[in-house]
Formats: sequence, C-alpha cells, structure tokens
Amino acid sequence: MPRSSATQDFADRPPWTRPGFIASAALVLIVVIAGVVVAIASDSDDRSTTGTPPPATPTPSQTTSPQDLPTAVPTTAPAGVRWELVGSLPVPVSTTAGPSRVNGTTASGFTHTPDGALIAAAQVLMRSSLGREYWEPTIKGQFVPSQDRDRLLAQMSSVDTSDVDPGSLSQIAGYQYQSYTPDTAVIGLVLRAPSAGSPQYHILSLTLLWRDGDWRMQAPPGGSWISVNRRTNDLAGVVEWGPR
Repeated sequence: MPRSSATQDFADRPPWTRPGFIASAALVLIVVIAGVVVAIASDSDDRSTTGTPPPATPTPSQTTSPQDLPTAVPTTAPAGVRWELVGSLPVPVSTTAGPSRVNGTTASGFTHTPDGALIAAAQVLMRSSLGREYWEPTIKGQFVPSQDRDRLLAQMSSVDTSDVDPGSLSQIAGYQYQSYTPDTAVIGLVLRAPSAGSPQYHILSLTLLWRDGDWRMQAPPGGSWISVNRRTNDLAGVVEWGPR
C-alpha cells in the first residue's frame, strides 16, 4: 500500500541490495542508481543470469481496440512477481505481465497493461545499466530510436562500470504511476540511495511508449539520466516494491 510518511524507510534489504554512490572528480558525482551511471551536478552545500521465465499469459494484444485496453492504474504492487538476479542486479519477473522472452541479456514481451509497463520499466532500466553485453543490445533494441537514445549510447560507451562493487548499486524500493494511457506510461521508479543519516531516495521518471507490440523506453532528454532524476525523502504516494 502507499506509504504516507515523508521520512519512513522501507524494509531492510539483503546485503546485495544495498545502494551506494561512486564519487568522481571535481563538481560531479557519478551516482550508481539501479546500476545506471548518472552524472549529477554538485555544489559546495549539497548536491546471475536469470533462467527463462514462463511465457506471460496473453492479455490485451496489439490487435485489441484501444477502447478495450485497461487504463485503471493499480493501487497495490502487482501480484505474482518474483525477483531474479541478472548479473548482480535483481529484476522483476511476472507470469502474467512479462517478460515472455528472455535471451540472457535482453528481456521483452510485456503485456499492454499498467503492470506490463511497470515490469518493462524495471527490466529495461536494470539491463541498460549492466555491462556492455547487456546495456548495448537493450538500449539499441528496447529504446525508441531517437537522437537522445544515440547520445545515451555514446555516454554509456564512455563509462567503465566493470569495477563497480555490486554492493554499491542502488535498488528499486518502490514506484508511482505518474501518468498512464495505452500509448504512453510515465512511471516514477523509486531507488534507495545511502546517507549518513536518514535514507535518501531518488525518483527516475521513466517514459515508456507502446511501439511494435511491446513497451519500449524513451531515452532521457539529452541522453542524460539526470534530466529525469529527482532526489527526495517524500514517499507519499509511493507503493513499496522491490527485492526482499
């Protein structure tokens, strides 16, 4: 259920789910958020390969009339979700919402529903943040083609994440639907980041478009995750969700 406390922490995660920051030079922090390397400007006073899951149960398809597609946003976390490791990161798998196709480095085949969009957002984000064998085919194949996607590919090519400690990667802690239609879903994926005091959270506003019979990610403006990133401790309206 949604949490209303502005400072309430979520349940403790296993050691491999603990998030963290990676510092870089000067005024820039390279923040590892859900394994995605995000450049965040700072100033002086702030700033296992999974097994193939069972095929998703067919639900509204590409041939379904838009008027018949579900549009009501669920108020509770999707049922029947299990979390599996891909590399060092946990990803959600649903027998009803997808993915229905997994080849080890990419996952696709998500249902044309709000739950399908949510699972797709988490799967695509996580896979686009792992090693090159994951992020390159994921960004090329599961992001909507655009100049922003090409910029994201260029940025990922310039960053070496091979020495990142798996224990330093932020993990999914919750989500909120920011808007939803059968064509476009905007999902705020909530990620827990470390702090010397109270826990810190980041919300990545992820836009997914229904294209060619599947949910596909829209690259962030300028190919920079910072453009869709917001730090917050306000968990009002957030549904707790993540690996246990």
